Amino acid sequence: MLLDKHRGQTVRSQTGILSSLPASEIKKHLDSLVSVVQLTPRFISSKVLPVVKRILRHDKAWIFKDAVDPVELGLDNYFEVVKHPMHLGLIEEKLNRYVYEDIGQVESDVKLVFDNAILFNGEGSDIGSWASLLFNKFDQDMKNLKKGTKKEHSPSIMQVS
Repeated sequence: MLLDKHRGQTVRSQTGILSSLPASEIKKHLDSLVSVVQLTPRFISSKVLPVVKRILRHDKAWIFKDAVDPVELGLDNYFEVVKHPMHLGLIEEKLNRYVYEDIGQVESDVKLVFDNAILFNGEGSDIGSWASLLFNKFDQDMKNLKKGTKKEHSPSIMQVS
C-alpha cells in the first residue's frame, strides 16, 4: 500500500503485486519461499537427532556406531577402499554440537556411513544388508520429517472464495 497526496488528502492505494494475484498463486509463491528457508543448526539438531538415535537403537546398528578400527579388526586395506570414513556416533556428536548447517549435510554423512559399509563388505553380506535396511529406515524417517517441517514452517493462507 502506498500513500498518495491527492487534492490535499492522503489516499491509500493498493499497487502491490499481491493484490493482483489469486490466492492459489500467493500460496504457491509462499510455498516456494518455505523450501529455501534457512534452518538453524540448533533446529536441525532438534529434528534430526531423534531420527539418528532411533536408528542407533536398532539391533543391527551397533556395528555402525563407532569408527572402524582396521588394525584391531585386521582390515589392512580398509583405508584403500574407504576414502572417507564416517560412523553414526560421529554424526550424533556433530548434531549435539550443532555443526550441521543444513539437513542435506546430515543426510550425506548418514548415506556415507552405509555406502562405506556396502562398498567394503559387499551388498550381499550381512553388514551390507544391515546397511541397506538402516539407510532405508533413515531415508523414510527423513522424508516424514521433511513433510512435517515444511508444514511447521508454512505460513497459513486464508482461503479466498
